[in-house]
Amino acid sequence: ISCYLSSETPDMYNDVPCEVDEEMRDLVMKATGDHMLARHVAHLFVRDPLVVFEGAVEEVPDEEATDHWENIQSTNWQTMRWKPPPPQDPDHADDGNHIGWRTEFRAMEVQMTDFENAAFSVFIVLLTRV
Repeated sequence: ISCYLSSETPDMYNDVPCEVDEEMRDLVMKATGDHMLARHVAHLFVRDPLVVFEGAVEEVPDEEATDHWENIQSTNWQTMRWKPPPPQDPDHADDGNHIGWRTEFRAMEVQMTDFENAAFSVFIVLLTRV
């Protein structure tokens, strides 16, 4: 985890130097006023996306799809990922079934034993129920 998003997170937990795209940080800061969010998003934009699919750059409307955001997120492989809600179908905007923001946990690539694999999986399930 490069940086924490919560404004309630003590500074001691954000002690890892975190390279940021200053232009992106300023843009998000101006739009939201949230310096933690601005730092997180600006850190994602330090690198160019590794994968760009033909026909999925200018042709994908940002107001209707999260493809561009997911592309930036997926090129920054971290143990946790902040996922925005998918675009909502306008025909079902008021049915109350739309999912919100999510946190994706990504397991370590290699655990030493089957027990450690199982322990990590159980820990994540318990953590999601708190």
